[in-house]
Amino acid sequence: MHWAIILQLSTLVPEYLNLKIMKKYLISATMLCTSFVFALNTSAQKDSSGIYKTTADFSAKKLSLAINCKTETHKIKINDIFSQDHITVVHDGKSYDFKKSDIYGYKLCNGETFRFSGNKDYLVMNPNETIQLYKVEVMQTKATATKVYSYYFSKNASSPLQDLTKANLKAAFPTNHKFHDELDTNFKSDSELTAYDSFHKMYKVNHILMMTTN
Repeated sequence: MHWAIILQLSTLVPEYLNLKIMKKYLISATMLCTSFVFALNTSAQKDSSGIYKTTADFSAKKLSLAINCKTETHKIKINDIFSQDHITVVHDGKSYDFKKSDIYGYKLCNGETFRFSGNKDYLVMNPNETIQLYKVEVMQTKATATKVYSYYFSKNASSPLQDLTKANLKAAFPTNHKFHDELDTNFKSDSELTAYDSFHKMYKVNHILMMTTN
């Protein structure tokens, strides 16, 4: 009887391990495919500009009041003087006002994408990755001073912005202890969290997340 149990376990254990390995690779493949689809969407949007009304629009790379930058022009006025609460889009000769709190963000003809949080717009450094990184220029007292930026992140496109720190990243993924350990191993300080992985063509924090997601 004992030999029968051992024989059955010897059959089931390899199957369990194979399933676990397959699951890990399927998750990685899914994330890579998602990045590939995002890349295709970005390529299609390379010469376009407009606004993202919702998070879903941003994720689908669906622009409203969009133009082809090669053949058309329009104006997106941020109205950031005195922190005004709306933007103005001049499109096809008509002017449209949108509350910053009512839309997700906008994209310019130079390829830059911005997300609104409060009445401020934040440059999205990696609009096609899971963990979104943002930066905003810190105003300097001297016009000739070197530009200084503050950095933020969101767990995904719909999550709120937080200061980019290892502690906040760990809190955003509380059960992924492998991710926590790799953050400590790969980044000695918070200032290194914006490092780009040129081999994998993504920011390092996202590659680490992909490799530690079970």
